[in-house]
Amino acid sequence: MKILVAILSLFVFLKTLYYGIYEFKQNNNRISGVSIIVIATICLIVPNILVNLRIDLSK
Repeated sequence: MKILVAILSLFVFLKTLYYGIYEFKQNNNRISGVSIIVIATICLIVPNILVNLRIDLSK
């Protein structure tokens, strides 16, 4: 389960990161590009922490 979450979160991170870079460079939309990159980084870190520490959010 840990490996699956790590692989899926890495996949989503990379796709979102590339879109954030695209927004930053091509469309000259700096604020949205940076915010997308920050959200992608958070989405990479948080699921892995929750799985590795076995935090149950349903309680």
